[in-house]
Amino acid sequence: MDLLYRIAPAAAVQAAEAQGYFESADLAAEGFIHCSFLHQVLGVSQRHYGGQQGLVLFSIDPAAVDCEIRVENTSGGTELYPHIYGRVPWAAVQQVYADTYDQAGVFVLPAELR
Repeated sequence: MDLLYRIAPAAAVQAAEAQGYFESADLAAEGFIHCSFLHQVLGVSQRHYGGQQGLVLFSIDPAAVDCEIRVENTSGGTELYPHIYGRVPWAAVQQVYADTYDQAGVFVLPAELR
């Protein structure tokens, strides 16, 4: 499976690094952490994070995740997204990208991912 990506507030990612794992409100509410494949990141950022600041993008190696990952659609559309059914160990995080905004303040893919 390809790398997975998650957009999150920078403070939440810093906390995850300190505690050794990433978890989010969607894990508590829905039982899984929403993620994206690289080609889905910009669409997700526009639909769910438009106008928000202080966000970072991070990549996750699915082979280093010690819980179930399903590629599915839980919202009734046709596009399939990866969902992680548990905490993400910090060791599974491959890269944190902090340069995720252009000069106009719009979320963009970091240069190395374009």
